[in-house]
Amino acid sequence: MSISLVNVVKYYKDEPHQVKALKRLQAQIEAVRPDLLADNSEFIRIWRNQSQATAKATTAQGQLTQQMSNVGQRFASQVVYAGVAAKPTAPPPPPKPAAEPTPAPPAPVGYVRPDGSVRLKVPFFTQLDNSNNPHGSCNVTSVAMCMAYFGHPSINGSGVQLEDELYQFMLDRGLSRHSPTDLAQLLQLYGYQDDFQPDAKWQEVKAWLQQGKPCIVHGWFTASGHIVTIIGYCDRGWLINDPYGKWTANGYDTNSSGAGIVYGYQDMKDICGTDGDLWIHYVDGKPGQSPPLPDGTTLAATASSQSSPTAELKLQDLLTNNQTLTLTQAAKNRALIKQIQVRLRALKVLHDKADGLYGPNTKNAIERFARAFELPLDQISPSFAKKLIEVQEVPLMNDTSRWIDVQTAAELMGAKLSDVETYLPPLIEKLEARGILNQPTLVAALATISVETAGFQPINEWGGNSYFHEMYEGRSDLGNTQPGDGVRFHGRGFIQITGRANYQHYGDKLGVSLVDNPELALDPDVAAGILVEYFWERSVDQRALAQDWQGVRRAVNGGLNGWDHFWPVVQKLLPAVNSG
Repeated sequence: MSISLVNVVKYYKDEPHQVKALKRLQAQIEAVRPDLLADNSEFIRIWRNQSQATAKATTAQGQLTQQMSNVGQRFASQVVYAGVAAKPTAPPPPPKPAAEPTPAPPAPVGYVRPDGSVRLKVPFFTQLDNSNNPHGSCNVTSVAMCMAYFGHPSINGSGVQLEDELYQFMLDRGLSRHSPTDLAQLLQLYGYQDDFQPDAKWQEVKAWLQQGKPCIVHGWFTASGHIVTIIGYCDRGWLINDPYGKWTANGYDTNSSGAGIVYGYQDMKDICGTDGDLWIHYVDGKPGQSPPLPDGTTLAATASSQSSPTAELKLQDLLTNNQTLTLTQAAKNRALIKQIQVRLRALKVLHDKADGLYGPNTKNAIERFARAFELPLDQISPSFAKKLIEVQEVPLMNDTSRWIDVQTAAELMGAKLSDVETYLPPLIEKLEARGILNQPTLVAALATISVETAGFQPINEWGGNSYFHEMYEGRSDLGNTQPGDGVRFHGRGFIQITGRANYQHYGDKLGVSLVDNPELALDPDVAAGILVEYFWERSVDQRALAQDWQGVRRAVNGGLNGWDHFWPVVQKLLPAVNSG
C-alpha cells in the first residue's frame, strides 16, 4: 500500500491507526531513500522544524506547512535506524514532574490455550444449503458466522436462516456481496463493527484472534475468489470455517465439512496475500459487547481481572453516588444498558429487545427519552436515572403529536380524523421498529397511503368477484395455483397486495397467517406492517431521504400513476411533519 504524505498531513490527529500509518511511511521511505532518515539529513531537519525551511509559504500553504511540522515532530520522534532512536537536534525539554503511577490495565480473558493455539467458538454455517445462490454466497455466510458468534439469531422469526436474510438484505439495498466495503457496511447496518483493512498483516490477525474476535479473509481459493472465516490458529496453520467445504491444492471437496479445518500458513499467504497485500475484516460485536468467553472460563473466574469503575452499575447506583456516565461509558456496562432498555420498553420508547447491547435503536431511544424531559442527550446522569425509574409515561410518546398533529394529517390527506387516530400510531410504530422512522420516510408513507386509499384506511381493491376471477385466477406469476385464488387473494391493504405469493411472503415476514386469513391485511397493525416491509424491500426510505419523490412513487407504483395527487400531498406534508 502506498501512503499519501498529503493525506497524513491533512488528517493526522494522533489516532492509533494514523501512528501506525506514519510508521509504515517511515518504512517505505527507508526502503527507497534511507539517506533521508540519517540524523544529519536536511529532510529530517526541515521535517522536525518547519521554521528552518528557507522557502516562504503562502497563507493557504502556511496552515498545511504547520500541520506538516506537527506531524513531523511525531514522525521524527519515531524514526529508528540501526536499532537506535533518532536524536533530537534541539535540547530536550526540562523534565516534567513524575506522574502518579496508573494502575495496570486489567488482564484480558485468556483466549490463548496452554499449547499456544487459539480456537474461537464461532458456529459453522455452510453456504451449500442457502436458498439464495448456494455457490456464490460465501460472503454473507462468513458474515453470518461472525454475527452468530456474537449472539445474533441464526434463524429469524420467519424461519429464514441468517445467511439468506443477509443475502436478500444486500440485494434489496443495492449492496454488492463482492465488495469488501459493502460487506463491512452490512455488518455495520446490523449494529456490528467491522474494521476492513486492505493491507493487513498476518501477525495482526493473530493479535485480533487473541482478543476473542474472528476475522473474515478474501482469497483466491477458486478462480472467481472466495471468502472464509478465520476462527483461530495452531502450530500447523490457521483454523478456518470454510462455508464451501474443504479446500486442497486440487480444488474443493464440497462433501467434507469446512468447520474448524486447518489451512497451512504458507498456503494462506499464497492464496490470500502476504503482509501489506491482505484483505481482512476485523469483526467485532456491537458497541459495548464483549466476545463470548473461551471454553472453561466463567464470569466468576474473570470478574476480578475485568473489574472497572462502571462494573455492574445500576440506575440506583448513579442516583446514590451522584454519578454521571457518558453514553460511551454506559455502553460498556451491559447490566446498566439492559436495565435502561427494560424501562424504555415498558414506556414504549424502545421497540427492540432488552439484551444489554448498546446499538443505534437503544441510542435513539435514550435520546428521545432525554429530549422529552429536556435532559442532556449524551449522558446518563442522576436526573436521567431518577426520571427513568419514576415516570409512568413519557410526554408525546403515547400519541403521534411529536411527528404530526392528527387533525392536520387528516386535513392534508383528505382523511377522516377517526381513521388517522386509528391507523397512524401503528404505522409510526412499525416504521420505528424497522429503523426507518424519520421525517422524509413518514412523509412518503403518508402521501402513498393518501393516493392509494383516498384517505387513511386500508381498503379492498375496487371490483367484485367476477372481476377478481377474470383478472387473477390461474395467474402463476402471482402464485395463484389453487382454484379460487383469484378472488381469495385480490388486492387489500394500504398498497393492495395481490396474489397468493404476496400474501404468503408478507405473512411470513410479519409472522401472520395471511394465506389462511387474507382479511387480516386490513388490520391496522398488519396493514402498517405490510407497507413498511414493502418500503424496506424496495429502499423507498432511501429514496425519500434523498428527496427523490418521483423515485418514491415509481418504487411503489412502477410508474408515475397518481403523481398529480401524490406530489401536492408531499409538498403539504413536508413542513407539517416534524423530525421526531
